[in-house]
Amino acid sequence: MPAPYPMTGHAHPIPPPATQPGESRRFSVIIVHRNGRDMLLGTLDALFAALDGEADEVFLVDNGSSDGSVAAVAARHPAVRIIENGCNHGFARANNQAIALARGRYLLLLNSDTRVEADILTRLDGHFGRQPDAGIIGASLVGSEGEAQHSSHQFPSFRGELGLPAPRPATRPTTGDGLKEADWVVGACMAVRAAAVDQAGPLEGAFFFYYEDVEWCLRMRRHGWRVYVAEDVRVTHLRGRSTLAVRKEALIEQLSSRLIYYRKAFGRPRYLLLFAHRLLRLALSGSFWGTLNLITLGRRPALRARAQRYLHPLSWILAGRPDDWGLPDKCPYDPKDAP
Repeated sequence: MPAPYPMTGHAHPIPPPATQPGESRRFSVIIVHRNGRDMLLGTLDALFAALDGEADEVFLVDNGSSDGSVAAVAARHPAVRIIENGCNHGFARANNQAIALARGRYLLLLNSDTRVEADILTRLDGHFGRQPDAGIIGASLVGSEGEAQHSSHQFPSFRGELGLPAPRPATRPTTGDGLKEADWVVGACMAVRAAAVDQAGPLEGAFFFYYEDVEWCLRMRRHGWRVYVAEDVRVTHLRGRSTLAVRKEALIEQLSSRLIYYRKAFGRPRYLLLFAHRLLRLALSGSFWGTLNLITLGRRPALRARAQRYLHPLSWILAGRPDDWGLPDKCPYDPKDAP
């Protein structure tokens, strides 16, 4: 597989693979992480109960954690192959670092705030074997109390993004063994056939955070692969709070990724129209809520937050969309390195 992104800051050398050069494995599990050591260790503890040590491998790509996460993982799970970045590569680029080294017939991209069941890899292996057109299989996500979470969604439509009535959702078939076809699946737990990655390419590194799973599923489908949710593969998603402390910055990342998706999904003419529409919406909403905030002299926190929700992304666009806005400690990104 291609290796589009350099690895940086290897304080912990990557353990050698258990297989010899040229040998394949069953699953290469990839976890991208930034702080939240205890959550990560719980995820790895559950994962290792599901692994076959001879058939599977695990990568941890750490995006500049400052809480001792890497050392804790190296001590508790020395078989994990750790890629330690000195800065934050985001989700797509960090996953691509491990994808470039992976030897599995299948990849499992797993959030560090998940808990898997002991038979997850066996079930996914069976699904891929029975469904040769499956490029991506997502899990059925549940919360900490077993409540269902959204595991898949429709692709954003051009009309829908303009605020117009969107086309009716397509009826997706369900296979006889519990796979339900989807447009795109949530990247918290996403199993991917390596052969599909070889054909369609890895994740798009232009996305720092948000929309990378949507675009990857779209690209897979455009290359003839299908996307499914496995109804019998349950994964608990604890919804880590990694971006809550920097919600204003996360709004920039969300808007940036949305605009990148527009360009890749709809082509340049429609992208330009959607960009103009998004800019107008931000300007109108920012003016309305900003005015209310001024009338109340900024004394109502809810109004201040609502005004900031629109005015901060608007300021980012008007400033020329600078790369150094958004989530902190981002690694420099060179578009020439994109897959």
